Amino acid sequence: MNVELTTDLTADDLNVLNDLYSSSFPAEERRPWGSIVSPATAGCPELFAIIADGRLAGMLTLWSFDRFAYVEHLAVDPGLRGSGIGSTAMRELIEKVGNKPVVLEIEPPVDSLPETVRRHNFYRSLRFDTIDTGYIQPPYSPGLPSVPLHLMATTALPRISTAATLHSRVYGQND
Repeated sequence: MNVELTTDLTADDLNVLNDLYSSSFPAEERRPWGSIVSPATAGCPELFAIIADGRLAGMLTLWSFDRFAYVEHLAVDPGLRGSGIGSTAMRELIEKVGNKPVVLEIEPPVDSLPETVRRHNFYRSLRFDTIDTGYIQPPYSPGLPSVPLHLMATTALPRISTAATLHSRVYGQND
């Protein structure tokens, strides 16, 4: 299967990706769609469509910082999950960012929630290791809750400064 990442998106692509984004993440784990498709400042997330064999198959958002790259969201069309598209897209992304470590947030794996264990194992298979089990994702908007998550990275990074970068640059929080 040929998988590629592209930022060349049509209005129809954006509509499909918005639906995928909204259905893949709970409200407390989503930033407003408008700040993804037209970020207010340089350095905000870059939206990539995942194209598999010429078909729009998913999306990911990427922030680039001096010390690391941060994957904020990764979603694959539900009908295509488990086909290797997500892992191929992540490998391509890791190659694209070069020597920079890649960081992401993930819900803690809980045996009673098999999807959390599956996602954790997915990232472990891509050589991500947990760097912070006490990480709290600040709310995206007033009225939304903070979310307890884990930080994972392709390379060991200092957890406190990594979390501080995410809190300030991604969530606009000054701890």
